[in-house]
This record gives sequence, C-alpha cells and structure tokens, in this order.
Amino acid sequence: MAKIPQDIIERVRDTADIVDVVSQFVDLKQRGPNYFGLCPFHSEKTPSFSVAPAKQIYYCFGCHSGGNVFSFMMDYQKIPFPDAVQVLAERYNIPIKIEKGEGTSELFTSLYQLHEIAVKLYQKNLFSEDGQKALEYLKARNLKEDIIKQFKIGLAFNAWDQLVKQCKNKGFTQTQIIKSGLFTRSDKGIFDRFRSRIMFPIFHPSGKPIAFGGRIHNSDDPAKYLNSPETPLYKKSNVFYGLQATRDSIRKEGFVILVEGYMDFLKLYQASIHPVVSVSGTAFTLKHASSLSRITQKVILLYDGDEAGGTATERAGWVLLRSGLIPSVVRPPKGTDPDDWVSNVGSKAVMSTIKEPLDYIDFHIDFHQGADLSGPERQKYIISLAGEIKNIDDGVIRNDLIKAISEKLNVNEKDLIRIVNTQRVNPEYKANTNTDLDERIIFNNQVEKAQIELLKLLANNNNEIRHYVLEHVTIGLFKAPLLKKLADILFDKNLNVESSAIIEYFQDKNERDSVAQILFAEDENISFEEIVSDCLKILKSEPLKEKIYSLRGQIREKESKGENILEELSAITKLREELNGL
Repeated sequence: MAKIPQDIIERVRDTADIVDVVSQFVDLKQRGPNYFGLCPFHSEKTPSFSVAPAKQIYYCFGCHSGGNVFSFMMDYQKIPFPDAVQVLAERYNIPIKIEKGEGTSELFTSLYQLHEIAVKLYQKNLFSEDGQKALEYLKARNLKEDIIKQFKIGLAFNAWDQLVKQCKNKGFTQTQIIKSGLFTRSDKGIFDRFRSRIMFPIFHPSGKPIAFGGRIHNSDDPAKYLNSPETPLYKKSNVFYGLQATRDSIRKEGFVILVEGYMDFLKLYQASIHPVVSVSGTAFTLKHASSLSRITQKVILLYDGDEAGGTATERAGWVLLRSGLIPSVVRPPKGTDPDDWVSNVGSKAVMSTIKEPLDYIDFHIDFHQGADLSGPERQKYIISLAGEIKNIDDGVIRNDLIKAISEKLNVNEKDLIRIVNTQRVNPEYKANTNTDLDERIIFNNQVEKAQIELLKLLANNNNEIRHYVLEHVTIGLFKAPLLKKLADILFDKNLNVESSAIIEYFQDKNERDSVAQILFAEDENISFEEIVSDCLKILKSEPLKEKIYSLRGQIREKESKGENILEELSAITKLREELNGL
C-alpha cells in the first residue's frame, strides 16, 4: 500500500490553519486566545467546543473529542487519515506525491512478523521443560492439549529480553519494534512487555496474530491480566478473541454467544459450542456491536453469574439494542462463570440452556427485581428504562421495548411513551458513534495528575522548561499506559513538540482525545521549577503512603489473630520518616 511522504504531511499540517478549516463547518467566535462554537460531534446548546490557534488543536469540554486539523476532518467527514491529508492538500493547493514506505503495508507486514515470532517463542516456552508448571496449570483448568495448540497459547518467561533477542538482527527498525506493542522502552533500553505470563494470542479474523492477553503465572504481580496496548494492528474496541475460528459457525447457526474471558471462550469452544467470541480485555462497545452486525443479528450474552457479570450484561444489552441487534441472556449459576459452568455440568446441559435464552427485558427486570418494586423505587426504575429507550434510534426496536415493558410491568403504554418522550437524549450515545465514549481514558488520582503536569511541561516549546524537566525527571516515573506512551515521545530530545504534531502519534481516538485534553490545558501561572518540585514530591510520596496503608491492613489482621505486630510498626515508622524527609 502506498503512503503519503512525511514531509508532505508536515507541510499540509503547517499550512492548514485549524481555525480556517474548522470554521467551514462550525460557527466560531473568539474568546480570549481561543475560539468557541457548538460541538459538531454531539448535541449541545451551550458552546463547549474550543479551538486553540496557538497550538493548532481543538478540544470539546462536553464530549471530550480532541485532536489536530487531520483528526477533525477524519471525525467530521468519517474518512481515514490519508484521505484527510489529501482533502486538505487539495484545499491549500499542495501537490501530493504517493510513495511506498514504512507506515502502511510495509509497517503492517513487519508488525505481523514480530507477532509471529512472539507466538512461536511463547509456544516453544510452554512446551519446554521450564514451561511444565504453566502447562500443568492449563491442563488442571481442563484445557486439552489440542486446544492449547490450536489457539497457540504460550508462556512468556520471567526474562527482560528473551523476545528482544529473538527479534534482533532480523532487519526490524526501532519504529516497527516500538509500534508492535510487544516491548516497553525506558532510558535503559528496550525490554519485553510480557514476563511471567501465560500468553493468549489474539488473531485478526484472517488468522494473523495482532496482540496478546497475558495471565500472570508464578509471579506476585498484582495485575492478573496484562493486554497489548493499541497498535496499528490492534484496536481493542472492535476486536474479538477467537473470531478467526468461529466466524463460519456464527453465520451457520445464526447467532453468537458473547463471553468476557479467554478461558470462557476456550472451554465453550472445547465443548463443541462454536458460535462464540470473547471481548478482548475491554468492555463491550458500539464498535464491537458494529462488527458483530456484519455476521449476525442475534447475540446471546453469557457473562459471569455474579453481580459484576449482571451489570456488564445489562450494559452490553443496551449497546446492542442501540446498534439495532437483538440481545438475549443466559446466566450461569450464581457465583460461577461460563468456564466453571461447562466444566461442572457438561456441554449438553449448557447448550440446552443456550437454546432457550432469556429475553433481555426479562433479564433486566429480574436483575433489578423490577416487578417487586413499588412507590418511588418503581417510578425511578421505569424512568431509567425510559431513558435508555430514548437513546435508541431504531423506531421498531423502541416500540417493541415499550410494548414489552408495558406488559411486563403493567404500565399503561401511552404513559410509558410520554415518559420516554420527556427524557433527555444522552449525548454520549448521540456523539460520533465510531467510538464508545464509555471507554474514554480518565485520570483521577494524584499520581496520574502529577504525571500529566510534568508531561504538559515537556510539551512546552520553551527549551529552557523542557531541559529542566528532562534533567530532573526520569521516564520510569510514568506508569499508566497512555501517559507512558506520551512520555516515550516527549523524552525524545530531537522531537518536534508542536501539539498538532504530537497528536499524530495516537491513532486510537480515545487515546487521541485524552492527549488533546492534556495538551489543550492552559499553562499555570506558576514557576515550572515549583511545578516539577511539587509533582516529584507527590510521585515519591504516594508509593510510601500505599505501603503504609498495606502495613496497617497487615497489623489489623495480625491483631485479630493475637500475633506480634512490632515488625510492621517499625516499618511504618521508617516510612513516615522517609515521607517527612521529602
């Protein structure tokens, strides 16, 4: 596939003034240094959409969409990046020469190759002498060896550079290695992302590996699962685990069973229940629903049998209805998941239940005990249902839901229609449906906020500020995946730190929106030295506070057993002294 040369992209970006471009579609009015207008990506009456000409980026404080001039055209006209570049190039009379190169087919080919190397290495590890414990664990979970091999499950050893060594001297560029998502980078070099984990490869429907889910094994890492970050190959909001093996069965059967976990999928598939897929390390999204709609219209939700599973089922059901699909529900016994269920009762019993799923509204009423509610609680429940119905565009589905709810809850149908019509449309559902806004990346805790403040300074065009931060801050302080990714970019001393250029490193819309929010923020009227000092204090103190909190929990547990707590008290004293010294 051909690509647009980078110098042309930069020329178009530098030439196409964002205020000029956005003004073609949005009525903008200047307020201070920025421009404001009604957001084109969601319904609103008060302008929350802002354009910053100094930074050449935009951000909506209502729906949280953000980006540069290219992403605006992509989202507004629903076109891919190359088309956005070409549209703007034509507008500003910039000739485009198309060339072959890294970034399109060549990049994709290299990323597939890197994942193939990883799959083979992890498989070899699992079936080696050092992988026996992991293999025994999988077999103890009642997974047969042929299923393990079919889905190419493997093992990442507890090593920092096993995969790195495999990929060295094979012609891959640093860009390709970093963009694969298989590695992490620090100031000390490039290292394997996955260590001490059972590896579940995630495949494109074509059968090519594009990502991994890694379950912790023989390690005290608190993160049970670690998933690949989003890459040019892998967009988690519309990728399913197992679809490459089950797509034909789904089409043949006329329905799909949707589960949450890798093991749930594997156990059902092993039990010859084949029209099944699993979401890939994320909540079910509108993009997921859109992908399924190309294969089938009927979706059976089979999530865990606990409260969290019920809540996830409820949410997924509304997403499916908003997408014009027909959801139904099967729930495993309370306290079990599909994996346990099929192991306990066998495939025939599970399949028998699947063939007679519960209507989604019946599930919803049962889950909330809606039929037993009375007074204000009943009214509140009916209004909540009406609010969800309001967000569904398909008139047939809306009418069917109103009729079903009216009958099941003994509500006058005309009264229910009136209640629905009085509800406000949730802008999250009416904004650009190419993204699921429930997946927006939010940073709330003090540590992440401190990291963001440092990143804002690093994105500053003032070299004095950038150099000061680089001298006092290390890249290892950034832990959240998106913040780490942004830090990796900003720590490059040769980087063009223009906000509009930084945006282009983030192809996923949710990431792009969050980065735009960080870059859009106004500079604080405070010395950058003070900001760095305050942020470093937070970043150093919070881990100490967490250790103290953990020790307090240990003390309570020991006290309840009548055990000696002197060691823990001593450790807390030392940690407090360390805190006071910051």
